[in-house]
Amino acid sequence: MAAFVLTSCKKDDDEPAAAAMKSKTYTYAFNTGQAGAGTAYDGAHSKTLTGTIMLDELSGGKTKVTVSLMNTIKDEMYMVHSHDAADAATTPNGTPYNETPNADVLVGMVMGNGGTAMYSQESSMSFDALTTQYSGFFVVHDPTQQISTTDLTTYLIVGAFAK
Repeated sequence: MAAFVLTSCKKDDDEPAAAAMKSKTYTYAFNTGQAGAGTAYDGAHSKTLTGTIMLDELSGGKTKVTVSLMNTIKDEMYMVHSHDAADAATTPNGTPYNETPNADVLVGMVMGNGGTAMYSQESSMSFDALTTQYSGFFVVHDPTQQISTTDLTTYLIVGAFAK
């Protein structure tokens, strides 16, 4: 004689639902001087380049940061990163940001493909910290010019990070 026991499991209705992970996208225009007088891009790169940053909340208090650059030059390497905002009176060259990029937020390279190219990294900062507390700048350098952390006229894109 065989005995069969059937059981079923049901999610307890009293269990709290898992919190939805947050996501937000920010759009950046080409540098036409939005950062102030004398900061507009000065170079040969096409002025059709635009960019986005997408922040995706991850478990453990981290955030996935994805940069998309549209209208890139094929086979050119674009340096992308964030600079922490700072008091210009306290920086070596009078910039309103720390000249060393913040790798905990974003530091990477995007290989141009003639269209839309992307780069992602995991930030150690939380989604809420990046979207409400972090004060910094998103920068895309011109791959056809020497990298400068002080000459904004070489920046293809510069704008407030996640704002």
